[in-house]
Amino acid sequence: MERAKMDNRITRRNFIGKTVVAGSTAAVTSSAEAAQKMAVNPTVELLKVGAVGVGQGSHLGYGLWAPIFNPVEPDRWPVRSTRMVITHVWDTKPEVALAFAQKYKCETVKNYNDMVGKVDGMLFAGFNESYWWPQLTKPYLEAGTPCVINRPFAYSMKNAREMVGRSKKYHAPILALDDREYIKEVAIIRQKIAEIIKSGKYLVGVNADNTSRYEYPAHGIHGLNFLAAILGCDVERASLQADGWWNSPIPGTQNPMHWGILTMQYRGVKIDDTTIQEKPFVVAQQMLPDFGSNGNIRLYYNGGWTDIDNHWEVGEPVHRQHNFFFPSIIQIQKMFETREMPRDYDFILNKTRLFLTAFKSHLEHDGAIIRVDDLPEDWMAPTPYPDWIDKSIFT
Repeated sequence: MERAKMDNRITRRNFIGKTVVAGSTAAVTSSAEAAQKMAVNPTVELLKVGAVGVGQGSHLGYGLWAPIFNPVEPDRWPVRSTRMVITHVWDTKPEVALAFAQKYKCETVKNYNDMVGKVDGMLFAGFNESYWWPQLTKPYLEAGTPCVINRPFAYSMKNAREMVGRSKKYHAPILALDDREYIKEVAIIRQKIAEIIKSGKYLVGVNADNTSRYEYPAHGIHGLNFLAAILGCDVERASLQADGWWNSPIPGTQNPMHWGILTMQYRGVKIDDTTIQEKPFVVAQQMLPDFGSNGNIRLYYNGGWTDIDNHWEVGEPVHRQHNFFFPSIIQIQKMFETREMPRDYDFILNKTRLFLTAFKSHLEHDGAIIRVDDLPEDWMAPTPYPDWIDKSIFT
């Protein structure tokens, strides 16, 4: 009798709101099929997203962002968790775009600008394509489409201002994205700095590290952006001391990178309107070769020091997806829905200037620390893939 009651209670809970004929296998099967269909085809309206750059060097190319937008890989992301779905994709290599489209159930377009008017937002997700962001983003910004632009945002301040100007003119919000800017450790470290300042003490120096894979513009920049999100961009001088800037010989440099130190001389730091340090301090960040650190940091202050570690997430893929990438995905959806930028234009331009100043220090000043304000607007950093895109597509 007790088993009969339990079975009846389970049946009512699972199929509430539906007429169920007791003992009917057909009814149970029909309801299960309906539940499956709902899971695959949610009733909420989804924001249509276009993607540019989904192969080598892309955050969409290694199962990082893509399974969260289009959850077709249960082992990487088991359920739909956003209101966004990638519907269209373009890559400079058509076969790469086709393979992505088949895997993530979207469609390819022939030309990079063919998604204008078809999507609610754009993901410029690659690194290899980043040298051409001004050209690739142009038709979408001019159409007022919100654009997520992966790192590096620009290889010159002139190009950075061009994209920002276009964003302002056509009211197209932009997100110059680096996942490390939105992980929880940023908030934790800023809170610790606030406690130091409010206690009457002050920062005297910062020592940090970052998994750079010995590729300054691709992964070394992550560490710089992590620091900028924590400490801001009020930097007087910056440098990159290293024996190279890429981990293998490439056109323009035959010296692979084996070590690197990023140094920034801060004028001060501001946490909020009432928590400000005006005393200068120096930040040094070591560039590590392999995966292991998202960005560990040691804060030195008058009276002591404290560590905040941010280790690489290990184990099942979902763990890293959820703890590391998902916070920035939420920022993307917020911008697409509200058209409000998570970071303002000044932050985008200033962190770009820091990236370029340190690059120039390494390339032209033998790693000497140089003034950020002296960076020429038209100084152009190099790319390891100067032939990745055929420029004729822009004519």
